[in-house]
Amino acid sequence: MAENVPPSEVAPNIEAKTGISTRFPSYLGIIFLLITTILWGSTFTITNQITQYVSPMFYMAIRYLIGFLVFLPFFHHFRQTNLEFWKITLKASSLLWASFALQTVGIQLTTAAKSAFITGLNVIMVPIFAALIYRQKVRKIIWISTMLALIGISLMSLSGLNRFEFGDLLVFLCDIFYALYILFLEKKLPHVDLIAFSAFQLAFLSCFSFIASFIFENSFSKFSLSLISLIQPPFGWYILYMGFIATSGATLFQMKGQKMVSATQAAIIYALEPIFGALFAVIIGNEELTWQILVGGTLIMVGIFLTIEILPKNRQNLIILSEKS
Repeated sequence: MAENVPPSEVAPNIEAKTGISTRFPSYLGIIFLLITTILWGSTFTITNQITQYVSPMFYMAIRYLIGFLVFLPFFHHFRQTNLEFWKITLKASSLLWASFALQTVGIQLTTAAKSAFITGLNVIMVPIFAALIYRQKVRKIIWISTMLALIGISLMSLSGLNRFEFGDLLVFLCDIFYALYILFLEKKLPHVDLIAFSAFQLAFLSCFSFIASFIFENSFSKFSLSLISLIQPPFGWYILYMGFIATSGATLFQMKGQKMVSATQAAIIYALEPIFGALFAVIIGNEELTWQILVGGTLIMVGIFLTIEILPKNRQNLIILSEKS
């Protein structure tokens, strides 16, 4: 693995000698995370259709197994591992799986509108946890941006906010785990090989999902029916897309992008997921494009553009965290 050189030592020299702006890596990171969020948005309608016939945990297990298999041609990166790598990967995978599992079960027990709103709360949880756990100083413009994103998501989901259900609590817990996951990535990604981390994270997610499937979906008949459903069209094509593109592809873009931006900024970009999800639902699922989606999406975009203006300053938080770790 190449030696990690603190950005603060190399960026000034690069800019002075070549004239290349230090803003470029941050903008490139935003592009990577936008692609990630678009791919995530495409999964809502497909996942909804698949889980009507396939057990959720079994579906997650197969999806992440396919995602892991995509990385096998890059097995030479797997030698870039040590005890610290496995600790980081296991912790990150546990946080991510807990978030995905809680969200999957929670959505089944509440409405899609309410789950979309509650899921969006991870946007504001990230700066709160950054302040509480890592004692980061959160700039006022970031709070404004996160509030705009939160209001935008609220507008998109307003019609579903009528009563509290147990599923709402599960989705809220999902947000907590995902906010912790984003902050953990910001702190630890500079210390691991990106390809190896992405691959083994998917392997852990698949393993955890298989275990959960056998415990909570332990009927052999259900297992057989789920497997048969997944290998038949159109679900066979759906699961291949989910595994190859929406999982392994999105994971690579996410890992690459989040090394270039702060955790809070990444969370705001991730707030675009409901927008892309709604757009795919309109295009693929023939759902209605409402004024809440249009106005809410505009507010989220404003929040993102506000953070773009302060990228170089925000990058300082990453350097501080890297030096403390």
